Amino acid sequence: MKLPFALTSTLLFLCLCSSLFAQTSPQQGPPPEHAELLLADQIADPSARVKEYRRIKAAYPETTLSMLIDMAIIRMLNQTNDSFDGLVAAQREVIAPSKIQDRFEILATAALMLMAHPGVAEFPNASVLKIIQEYKADAMELLSTPEGRGRIQESRIASARTNFEMPLAKALVMNGNGEAALDVLVEFRKTATPIAITGDYFHTLGEAYSLQKQDKEALEAFFEAAVGTNNDAVSKARSLFIKAGGTVTGFESELKRRQALIPFQPMPFVAPANWKGKTVLAEVFTGSECPPCVAAAFAFDGLKETYTTQYLAILKYHTPIPRYDPLMNHATKKRQDFYQAYSNPTVIIDGVKRVGAGGPRAASSGSYDRIKTEIDLVMEAPVEVTIKATAALNGDAVRVECEFSKVIEGADYNVVLVQSEVDFMGGNAYPYHKMVVRDISTAASSEKATIIFNIPEAEKLASEHITEWGNTARDGAKQGSSWPEKQNKIDRSKLKVVVFVQDKQTKQVLNAYVTDVTH
Repeated sequence: MKLPFALTSTLLFLCLCSSLFAQTSPQQGPPPEHAELLLADQIADPSARVKEYRRIKAAYPETTLSMLIDMAIIRMLNQTNDSFDGLVAAQREVIAPSKIQDRFEILATAALMLMAHPGVAEFPNASVLKIIQEYKADAMELLSTPEGRGRIQESRIASARTNFEMPLAKALVMNGNGEAALDVLVEFRKTATPIAITGDYFHTLGEAYSLQKQDKEALEAFFEAAVGTNNDAVSKARSLFIKAGGTVTGFESELKRRQALIPFQPMPFVAPANWKGKTVLAEVFTGSECPPCVAAAFAFDGLKETYTTQYLAILKYHTPIPRYDPLMNHATKKRQDFYQAYSNPTVIIDGVKRVGAGGPRAASSGSYDRIKTEIDLVMEAPVEVTIKATAALNGDAVRVECEFSKVIEGADYNVVLVQSEVDFMGGNAYPYHKMVVRDISTAASSEKATIIFNIPEAEKLASEHITEWGNTARDGAKQGSSWPEKQNKIDRSKLKVVVFVQDKQTKQVLNAYVTDVTH
């Protein structure tokens, strides 16, 4: 899913701000021009936005955000210059007077934006390659001086050099030089971080292999790019798959199989030596239209393979962030408000520990490691209450019988109806959603409780919730005709129940229990 340029620009801007502010002391607040820059980034007209950026830079000549402003201007130049000569001239006007310690990043941004220009395919290929090479040469020369290294730490210089490799590889592909592009991409992968090996990398790799008539290698590269949201890679992978003797149906099946594969090897499970009966509850707020939710989704898939339900209970709440999600429902909204979880993905361990887990597919391994670390920290904790439960489906009703070892004042006894898997692919290209929350009921505090879930009623409430959201959300009713179909129907053959006891005030989850729904 391609984000609107204004939104992409804003997200990048905020990320860069966070990076710069992280280098200041905790007591320092953002500089006064920070607020003005955020407002400038919302200006719709590109020329007016560039003008405002330049005004702010002139008004604050000593600003520590000068590099940020220069990079923001260079990003906007793609929308104010249609010709190659005009774009390069405008970029050089920004690069030339920039601070020496900032120039490496500014040159890298200029190279990236040149190759990202919507009309780059119409630019003179040889000239594009020459400019990219010049920008890289200038940046490498800067790295040879202390002033030029500027903000780049010694430990990051090797990886910083890779900032020019993707634009260079793309320019080489544009010029039909597949062999040189492959050499650049191989070197890039040696030093780049795993999160940098994106669909864009594999798409460029596939094009380089295609130029060398290496169809088998090109197909694998395009498949890797196609598991994300690169439509051009899907088309090229399909063509090569059919060329190799496959069918359209076979291609669709193979692509979906690959999209569902966990992109890392989950750790083998080792039972805690001092386990006292604690089942950890891992909850995640996610969305099928949320690109950074992909890392969290695959991290939770890895957790599901690592732990048995005796040790870990998983709940996934779908919410309409950043936009409509056909799997959202009344129950997920209830938990969203309980936690005040209004960003996706939000991962919460045992009700109290939030863990960063967002990012693209390539970031899923790191997300898995962070979440697993927090789970393992609390798995050997003593338990205040033990839980037992059985669940059975009779017609359209799921009857849950619960037993608790004690009654705890001020605690909620929550019972959750879960669908173990939903086959639905939204804009982020994650195909199989696991442990999807369908309904929640809170039992009265007692040592025994019976909860009955009426499945048609849960489906009806989910449908009504979606409709209500569409009528009240910004532009919801207007966009409703283009939404994916509601996914409120519950598959009776894939049901589980999760029971957990949670302190109302502290939100600490005291224990959890998972049971299958028998038929």
